[in-house]
Amino acid sequence: MKNLLFRRETLFGYRKFSTGGIIPTTPNRWTSVRSLGLSSNILIALALLALWAVGLRGLGEASFWYDEIFNADLVLNYTLGEMLTVLRTAQPYPPLYYLLLKGWGSLVGARPYAPGLEPAGMLEFLLRFPSLAATVLALATVTALGRRAGLKEAWAISLFLALHPTTLEYARDARMYPLWVFLLLLALLGLVGRRFWLWGVAGAAALLTHYFSLFPLGGALIVEVVLLLGKGRPRPTRNHLLWLGFPFLLAGLWGLIALPVTLGFGSFATGAPPTLSLFLEEMGGLLTGRGVLTPLGYVLPFAWDRALLAAGVAGLVLLGWRRSRSGVLLFSTFLFGAILLFQFWQLRPVHHARYLVWTLPLAAIGLVAVVEVPLRALQDLLRESHTTSTPADRFTPHPNGSGEWGATCRSDFAAVRKVRTSALGARWAMMALVLLALAWEIPTTGRFLAAPRTLWYPDFRGAVVHLNHRAGPEDRGIAVAAHALQVLRVYRTSVPFTAGPEIGQRLRPDEGARLLEAHRPAGEGRYWVLLYQDDAVDPGGVVLGTLEQAGGYRVEMVYTREARLFAYALPDPRPFQPLAPERSVDAVFRGGIHLQGASIHREERLVPVYLFWELTAPQARSLVGAVHLVAQLGERPVTQWDRPVLNEYWPLPRLPVGEVLPNRYELLLPPDLPPGTYLLYALLYDPVTGERLRTERGEELVPLGELLWP
Repeated sequence: MKNLLFRRETLFGYRKFSTGGIIPTTPNRWTSVRSLGLSSNILIALALLALWAVGLRGLGEASFWYDEIFNADLVLNYTLGEMLTVLRTAQPYPPLYYLLLKGWGSLVGARPYAPGLEPAGMLEFLLRFPSLAATVLALATVTALGRRAGLKEAWAISLFLALHPTTLEYARDARMYPLWVFLLLLALLGLVGRRFWLWGVAGAAALLTHYFSLFPLGGALIVEVVLLLGKGRPRPTRNHLLWLGFPFLLAGLWGLIALPVTLGFGSFATGAPPTLSLFLEEMGGLLTGRGVLTPLGYVLPFAWDRALLAAGVAGLVLLGWRRSRSGVLLFSTFLFGAILLFQFWQLRPVHHARYLVWTLPLAAIGLVAVVEVPLRALQDLLRESHTTSTPADRFTPHPNGSGEWGATCRSDFAAVRKVRTSALGARWAMMALVLLALAWEIPTTGRFLAAPRTLWYPDFRGAVVHLNHRAGPEDRGIAVAAHALQVLRVYRTSVPFTAGPEIGQRLRPDEGARLLEAHRPAGEGRYWVLLYQDDAVDPGGVVLGTLEQAGGYRVEMVYTREARLFAYALPDPRPFQPLAPERSVDAVFRGGIHLQGASIHREERLVPVYLFWELTAPQARSLVGAVHLVAQLGERPVTQWDRPVLNEYWPLPRLPVGEVLPNRYELLLPPDLPPGTYLLYALLYDPVTGERLRTERGEELVPLGELLWP
């Protein structure tokens, strides 16, 4: 029993006062404001430590994939001036991330190396570490942003994101996206907290990290200006306005310096602009980790993507209703940023889910808000119902010492218990949802970390190890496309390689012969061919066809997803000749497509067949060409190969009239194929309707000749 000093401002918003009475009290540290804050901080710290621990596990074990190769090559093999020249004239990236990564690499001694011939020197770990550090900072910042927006259960944001597969996917890559998200969140934290200098500095840094920062920051700025111009608002100061516009002024200055990039922002063969359905699917897929989990076969149904995205948006709406300015700013950043980005992609279709990764932490804030805000609203209703029904003098002790005072206290404490119960209910409801999320995330993330990285990306390092172990002193090589040469500048080799055609070019037979001849190995040296994204520049397979036409055959090969490494022995010393048909076909399909001839090569069970097309009239639609191997005409094909003419990067409407266009079709013979003579046929069909095109003679199948097996 003790005198009660009742702090009503903690529970009801009133001044503290002493009852002067003697009543029993039972302290409850769990539900006190101080203890709730302490436990929240512990949970946030545990989430950050978990992210560090899981993110560091095996961070440097896997090979770089191409995006990481590009970044490593740029910061390790270029001087500062050369790097800035590339970024302002050729590559669609602002300079801040590369400047920081270059400085970090110089500080820790990161350098290229020859895998298989020398130690790695922790190169992969060193260049990926800044991304993990930026992810930890982003996680701390989004939690602080949730608190600033009025979420008492903001700790749940850190627990939800710390072990999320999408978080770890980006945290373990040497790319700019974790730094970009951190700077965007830091800028929003400055704007919500009215620290406008922080908005200016972090916003400028975000725009100098990724050009697409313009859209979420622009959405936030629009709403902030509208709020400033509202009735009853104090007039903004000059410094206020200066800091609000500072990010865009600084980024605009860089945009003028990098005018060749900013005016021509685009990407080769990006396809059609995204539909709204695809856009929302990519955004929702970030919440379920669909992009990283699909190769594992461990994905949630698509309904979860839509449900979580809808819940996150609803939570941001509720937060805007509950906490007018801060909630409205977060919701507008999410909404207007997404709308502006979607509209930009209608003009420049360079869309990818990675450009939406900044929406993930904002959606996480919304997911917490959609649970907490309704429960807090219920708590406020209980508060208001008590304070409006209880006069201020109700707590004055009765002068005659009767039991009316005790009855009053019992009524008041009953109300207090209801409020405390509702506050505790909000915490336990949030804890239950976080535990459910972790029950999915922990095994999912475990599978992700345990899976070989080659499920997603090529093992360039492993391919170069094979090259370094098997290469001879007279060997030479060619990289197709040209940017595949960057792999060999990060993972070094003693074999001299030359660059093939660059993105945007299309290799023709005469050009292919000249290129290969100019770098032909001397003596008995072998010709190594590194193919990566070669379909974009050599859609017809001119390089391989020219080597095979000259009698070359494969003696080494490495397949690692879309990257391939071959070594060709060249027994014939004669110069390379342009790829040409070995068999005349002369079949004209209706609509202006002429099949001039074919060439057939064979390497054990692999049978590359080249068809030589010529357009006699412009084409308005894409068509698929196919080669079938059959035992007898009319039977089901033993094997076949279908592909667009020439491919999806170079469809028929993009191809010129009058040029002979080789197209490679690789047939793989079944291991149990019976001996005998088989027939080869070519055909064309519409991929939409499946309708086969007929030749002017009325044929659907064009005979190419016979194949004797074995």
